[in-house]
Amino acid sequence: MTRLAKYVEDARTFPGDARIAWTNEGWRGVLDALAGRTVHRLFRAKRLVVFAQSLDHIVNTPLPGGITLERLEPGQLPLLVYLVGRRQLDGFRRLLANGRIGIVAWREGRPVGYAWVAERLGPDVTLCPIPLPSDAAYLWDLYVVPSERGNGVGTALAAARLRAARDRGFREGWRMITPGNGASLRTLRSGRALRVVGEIRFVQFAGILRARFLPCPPPTGSPS
Repeated sequence: MTRLAKYVEDARTFPGDARIAWTNEGWRGVLDALAGRTVHRLFRAKRLVVFAQSLDHIVNTPLPGGITLERLEPGQLPLLVYLVGRRQLDGFRRLLANGRIGIVAWREGRPVGYAWVAERLGPDVTLCPIPLPSDAAYLWDLYVVPSERGNGVGTALAAARLRAARDRGFREGWRMITPGNGASLRTLRSGRALRVVGEIRFVQFAGILRARFLPCPPPTGSPS
């Protein structure tokens, strides 16, 4: 899609997506939807910490009452339209077509959260240069609606995608989290044997991305 086509699509989908964002997140959601189509198209800068979780010991997290978790199927995508909006839903459709694994949390037939697993990296997942090993799956984009936060839905989704990665023969799950994202950091409790791999620093200006992976230095006293 050309840059002009993206701007046209942004404008076309904003009214509907803003209504959904207002329902789920209030003014913060509306401003985020607007920023993703304006300010963030022009400039973004961020630091992300890269974590690796062992899949050998996944915490057995009980599901909150009334919550079920299912792997997302293409036929369920229309049911997510009131959770993620039209533009993001189109992205979900592309992810499923590329073999990505989505897990959705449901309450009484209504989606209240989701998370994603990738067996390999690609531009549909991230443009950041992460040195993902062949025995590690990539975990990203965990979201829970505000009305369900704090009751264990996010932790259950995090544990479910760790199990999905383990079932596919992977030994680790890698994630990128901003240091100030307390909600995402708390979901790291779904696994044990956690380690920090390094960090990503990126700057995006006018559609051009410059990103760099900075590995953690070896522990003091270890051989170089």
